[in-house]
Amino acid sequence: MSDKMNRRAFLGMTAAGAAGVVLGDLLGKAQVALPTNKAAATTTNETLNFYGTHQTGVVTPAQNFANVAAFDVTTSDVKELQALMKQWTEMAATLMAGKPLAVEPQDGAFPPTDTGEQFGLDTGKLTLTFALGATFFEKEGVDRFGLRSRKPAGLTEMPIFHKDSLQEQLTHGDIVVQACADDPIICFHAIRNLTKAARGVAHLRWQQTGQLGVKSQGTKRNLFGFKDGTANPALQDETFMKNNVWIDASDKDSAPWLAGGTYMVVRRIHMRIETWDQQTYSDQEEIIGRQKVSGAPMDGKAEFDTPQFAADAEGKVTALDSHIRLSNPRTGENSERERILRRGYNFMDNLDSVGRINAGLLFVCFNRNIQTQFESIQKRLTNPKMPDQMLAYTDTTGGGYFAVLPGVSSKGSYLGQTLFE
Repeated sequence: MSDKMNRRAFLGMTAAGAAGVVLGDLLGKAQVALPTNKAAATTTNETLNFYGTHQTGVVTPAQNFANVAAFDVTTSDVKELQALMKQWTEMAATLMAGKPLAVEPQDGAFPPTDTGEQFGLDTGKLTLTFALGATFFEKEGVDRFGLRSRKPAGLTEMPIFHKDSLQEQLTHGDIVVQACADDPIICFHAIRNLTKAARGVAHLRWQQTGQLGVKSQGTKRNLFGFKDGTANPALQDETFMKNNVWIDASDKDSAPWLAGGTYMVVRRIHMRIETWDQQTYSDQEEIIGRQKVSGAPMDGKAEFDTPQFAADAEGKVTALDSHIRLSNPRTGENSERERILRRGYNFMDNLDSVGRINAGLLFVCFNRNIQTQFESIQKRLTNPKMPDQMLAYTDTTGGGYFAVLPGVSSKGSYLGQTLFE
């Protein structure tokens, strides 16, 4: 193989409710027969139900566009924060139903309740997912809202891994909201209006958009040209989701109030496009550990063939430091325990400060335990003794760890109710 270059007036509430960034392989009270928010949506005008045991946007089939936004809480009044969550709950249910945030005539002397850029558009199968960061509970040693004792043990701030270049303004946050839809304007409208409603209580810290190939069939491709997510579990695999995604009240590294939620990892992975484009076709395949066009493993013929690593102990067919082999060695029980649910999007943000293409992967994954799943995989990928070859062509600049709140069981309940009450 040839040499390869190595390597951030909530007080003016609206009428909507006055109360209320690894490539490749890598609550309200529950009631009987609640929707689980995982049905496949097939048309751009289809609406998904906001209410359910779990939030949407986790096991929902990925829409074509995403907007992930992190907020810093500016109030010190827990009652204002609680009121915001109630308001956001009402707004989210309305937005996902494709309805305007205000149906009554608007007073021309005041700003409109709904900013209006989505009028006339399809609902785009919009989903909204809300999660909390570690600093929501405690920041610089301060118990901000009297909730520190309720912080899940497994919710930490995302560390700096080997070769990371995290930028403070692109990393962490008290609250994160993921908006996904088949129209980017629908995502933008949702984040914009949630931000407007939060004025005086929270403000935007960072925002990252992403997209997939709108009409592409099968497994989507990342900007290196390889299929991305081949080893992802089936969204209908309820056993996997129960074991590897959804938090249970008995989980010792979590908290009982978080049952029905999950942990979310966001990684903004900048791809060094110009450097990658200098590599030969065969070198690119060796780095990833898959065939570029078919997506098949190096020792297989079809995309979903299982690579036979045990028969290639010396890495002659699939390099030992290839991305696919380090991210999922496929050996023993640990490999299954570590598996995560990925939901990645490509981003393209013009040029960076020195004129290079500013593009890459908005990596999002969900797991029941960050330390034994995502971090276990990431530490193997970034082990300085034998790092993933991919690290020579990627640079993680932002993201964070977040606890996805349980679903809202029914109208009248609200996001984070089990935490606050």
